[in-house]
Amino acid sequence: QVGCALNCQFCLTAKMGLKSQLTTAEIVDQVVQTRRFFGHEQELTNVVFMGMGEPLHNPDNVIPASNILINGRGLDFSRRKVTVSTSGLVPAIRRFGKESTARIAVSLNATTNEVRDWIMPINRKHPLEELMQALREYPLGKHERVTFEYVMLKDVNDSMDDAKRILRLVSNIPCKVNLIPFNPHPGTEFDP
Repeated sequence: QVGCALNCQFCLTAKMGLKSQLTTAEIVDQVVQTRRFFGHEQELTNVVFMGMGEPLHNPDNVIPASNILINGRGLDFSRRKVTVSTSGLVPAIRRFGKESTARIAVSLNATTNEVRDWIMPINRKHPLEELMQALREYPLGKHERVTFEYVMLKDVNDSMDDAKRILRLVSNIPCKVNLIPFNPHPGTEFDP
């Protein structure tokens, strides 16, 4: 995407709003151009759909793009090296699990609905209980796992109680939790 419509309170991209959706060709071309530009210096080994926008807000283009990256007749990445990150669009997560074999990552960022409703408004539509149930049912292959991304916000989601709640939330889900330092930006109310 160019921009994002989800309005996560800690995200600078959210201030842009959604400008447009990328096509399948535009998404794949970013990888092709990166290989061309850096290929002589360093091999491109992993691709993660994240950083600007909500990939699963654009499933009609992201799913085919992820499949082209993985396909032996496409760019031939290992399916274990292509990951799509989402903020928690439950119906799209279920669709993605049926139509792509790429890995999935979920921006969790809070351990209660109260905090997640505040910092990630998508939680009001798909609360933690619904999200975690969808991930418990997600069709993971052998030796696969969900990656949970967790941006650390001072005095918002970084308590020992939050750490204990993370353990309860992810129980019975093969996973890893990636703690991410918050990058402050002008106008934010949050601290790392």
